[in-house]
Amino acid sequence: MLKCSSFGGPVLLAALLAAPVCAQTHRVAAPEHVTRAVAIYEWTGDLAKPTAARLVPVSLFINGHLEDAGVYLTQPIPFALQTGNVYSIEEAGRSEGTVDLEYARNVVTHRSATDDNPVTAWFGYGNFKPTPAEPKAPVLHASAHPAAIVASSDPDRPHFAGRSAPSTTTSTDKTAPASSDSTKPTDDDPDRPHMTRRNSSDSGSTSGSTSTTASTGDVPADDPDRPTLRHRDPKQDAQRRKQDSGSAVTGMSTSLNDDPSRPTMRRGKPAGLTPTAELKSLPPNLHQVAAVSDAANREPHLFAREWTTPTERAATLIQFETLAQPRVANYITINHLTLPPTAATPAANQTPKTTTRKSTHRSTTAKAAPITPTPPPIALSNEQLTPYTLSYDGLPTFVYTAEVAVTTGGPVYLTLVAQHLPSGDLQVALSSITDATHLDRTPWMRLVDAVDPDAGHRASLLFELRAQSTRQFALYRLTSATAEQIFISGVIE
Repeated sequence: MLKCSSFGGPVLLAALLAAPVCAQTHRVAAPEHVTRAVAIYEWTGDLAKPTAARLVPVSLFINGHLEDAGVYLTQPIPFALQTGNVYSIEEAGRSEGTVDLEYARNVVTHRSATDDNPVTAWFGYGNFKPTPAEPKAPVLHASAHPAAIVASSDPDRPHFAGRSAPSTTTSTDKTAPASSDSTKPTDDDPDRPHMTRRNSSDSGSTSGSTSTTASTGDVPADDPDRPTLRHRDPKQDAQRRKQDSGSAVTGMSTSLNDDPSRPTMRRGKPAGLTPTAELKSLPPNLHQVAAVSDAANREPHLFAREWTTPTERAATLIQFETLAQPRVANYITINHLTLPPTAATPAANQTPKTTTRKSTHRSTTAKAAPITPTPPPIALSNEQLTPYTLSYDGLPTFVYTAEVAVTTGGPVYLTLVAQHLPSGDLQVALSSITDATHLDRTPWMRLVDAVDPDAGHRASLLFELRAQSTRQFALYRLTSATAEQIFISGVIE
């Protein structure tokens, strides 16, 4: 408890002024500045050796928000397409290779080439390099000749000798000397060191020699390991000095043409450095995959989901088909489309049969209500079901796409995005349906892949919104029951 005094005011003021000095402070780490670009790599042919390819910029996360990578800092070329930028070609977060951008081109579309203000689009070009495969560990096999320890018979090889145990028996011979002991080494032990006395005759001639020798004896003169001193040969010294001075030139033992590091000149372009051809328009055999370029090296985060059981995919596909049937039937009815005739579809002029009931009380004939046949299910083609795990401990997310053939103006394109609830039901987060004649009203949502646009370890779904003659790219994030569009690019052809 604090006591009041006449100096309470100054004392309290001094305590308040001294409080910040004595208070404990902590350091706040600066927020991470992420610069990350997302693009789409389009190619024809094989991914390892494409016949034609290009890189389409989509989004650029910089300064804490997303920008259109195709128009951000386009002087002289977009920031995301600068020469030397490296894009990682990823499939649901797993890297398949890299593309080193060599140049960028501002392409004028054919449709707007005659306009006063033509629409252009920036594309990047470079060579694809697949990720090298990890070396496989060598397979270990049992040896056909196992090693065995064999005792050596070399008498000069050092070995361990056990000390003999002391005798436990008491000698009954009282005439034996008391100093006799069985553990005392005898003079006939060859390994026992001993001292030799120097002769007086050797004192004058061998004054510098050592008089004490070990039990190993003198070193023999023919010992090959014994160091020796020899006189230097004057001829060899003169030849060595001549070589070291550089005054002598000796010829090479081999020809210069046999040098493996010697550069050679050939006509034409080397096969390994041939650039990939530029991709034009939208060919029917076009392939697409997400590409990511980051200013920092980050650990990969995989968003692909494996099927837990062999029957999970089939069961999930049946659930999506159940959701797709009423949506497709309603769209066909509203837009007055006609399905192609099938064997299960009844003829248009066929009249349903009526049945009569005979009554014993009445003579009149009562007509029963006509029986309406159940329409057959609509045939769904080109079905694709892709599973994802978009975040840590997130709900399983599935993207389902299908097509329906119609007689005129087809086909009908359907895209569904749903999450699997713990109850087992599917919660639809995004639904889009259109047909080939109404693409300008509702574009066709074509799934590209799941990608992390801001390095937040939460993936978004990247779609291509394709219209009749233009297209855009959009990112959708599932933060709630409904998918939210967080980015859409500019219009390109």
